[in-house]
Amino acid sequence: MKRLSSIDGACATTEQQPYFFTPSTMKFVLMSVATFGFYELYWFYKNWVLIKKRTNQNLLPFWRAFFANLWAFSCFKHINLAAEKKGISAQPSIELLALAYFALSAMSQLPDPYWLICILSFAPIVPVNTVALAINQKIEAKNYENSTFSTWNWLGLAGGGLLIVFAIIGAFLPEEQHQTLRPTGTVQKQTSLAFNKHGRSGTLFVPGISNASAQILGNGGTVVRSTRLQG
Repeated sequence: MKRLSSIDGACATTEQQPYFFTPSTMKFVLMSVATFGFYELYWFYKNWVLIKKRTNQNLLPFWRAFFANLWAFSCFKHINLAAEKKGISAQPSIELLALAYFALSAMSQLPDPYWLICILSFAPIVPVNTVALAINQKIEAKNYENSTFSTWNWLGLAGGGLLIVFAIIGAFLPEEQHQTLRPTGTVQKQTSLAFNKHGRSGTLFVPGISNASAQILGNGGTVVRSTRLQG
């Protein structure tokens, strides 16, 4: 809420610090998708910092954000409790939302193309972020709705958008099938080659043909190469 303070007879207004980090829904969704979910970790980190500052709890925001899929329920619960204290309708199903976030995050380990489902991990956070937005609006926090895109946001959207496109294309492309030539039976091939030393014999390996051997027999400057391939 706004407070009035008198400094040298002048009145000034100070705005309440936000309870939570609350980007607009559109910004949150776009940044989450473009950054493959890293913006969600940033969302958790910023909120844990604010929770620690407001409640003076002994917690580590970085590690709670790093293991966000395990601490999501606790973060959602803090937002719900703050909503109830401010007379705002809390999100009734934070257990299911936390479970959904855990499951969607775990799907990043699935093979192509099923891992793409994890891109939707932002979805369970959106309803909770909406409640947090209502709290910040109720207390008239400054910049309660972070809807503007900074230069870094635009760079993330551009670069991440390209990566998303390439990732989707790559996930649905069929795997390359490498066919190996495996000859069967016996193949005999004779060719005439120049050979300067009479009576000289040796083994010739033909490049590009596996398991191939050739016998070189000197015969008046002409050799006969017999190649035998075993299947």
